[in-house]
Amino acid sequence: MSNNDSLWLKEPSVFAGHLLTPTHKDPIFRSGTIYYWPVGLMFLVLILYVSIKIFDPKKLLKVFSSPFSLQASKQLFREDYKLNKRVSVFLSLGFILVISYLVYETNCYFGLILQNISPAKQYVFFMTVISLMYVVKFSTNYLLSQITLTRELGKEYVFNVSVYCQTAGVVLFPFIICLQFSKYSTELFLYPAIIICIVLYLLRLFRGFVISVLEQNIGIFYIFLYLCALEILPVFVLIKFLLVNFKY
Repeated sequence: MSNNDSLWLKEPSVFAGHLLTPTHKDPIFRSGTIYYWPVGLMFLVLILYVSIKIFDPKKLLKVFSSPFSLQASKQLFREDYKLNKRVSVFLSLGFILVISYLVYETNCYFGLILQNISPAKQYVFFMTVISLMYVVKFSTNYLLSQITLTRELGKEYVFNVSVYCQTAGVVLFPFIICLQFSKYSTELFLYPAIIICIVLYLLRLFRGFVISVLEQNIGIFYIFLYLCALEILPVFVLIKFLLVNFKY
């Protein structure tokens, strides 16, 4: 042993001779459960968005600008941008994953439903409900467009709904990352994310109004009935159904 080592051993401990008395003799382990599935979820969404950015960045830019520019939306629609295209599939999947996590975080924050179920099962439940909701919505819109002989209008409306949803997924992705990993309060990211969802939803309704009334010359009364019957009312009915039947 060297002289330096012997001198170091003779030095008094920094934890001795102070006024702070220990409360517990044994170490206290961190309570709670660490969930790894949100990390995997966000990594998956990141892979989806990065792959689009690498292989088709121009298409991503057009999709992102379409909700805010009717001209860009028309151009993208003429380019035969369909739901079964790779970019659209990746963006739609990203939206479902992101919006489901935002709904899960909102439910956890306000303590609305499914409080006795594990977080992973809650997330799967919300993802299933949201996916089924859009499947029913698009199927109903397709049937109505076939019955009323407004196929082109129906296609353009579904296209605009898809574009707004896909854009919402990209915009909300940083917010759910902050909700999961940030040290700041939940309200700082949750409320702005909810406001963004509401704004994009209202913009989507306005886009549908513009396309139907100004371009297709459909009466305002019929558009109002459609928005109430297939857009606004089903959302409130679904929320009411979940609050009543899954309050546990």
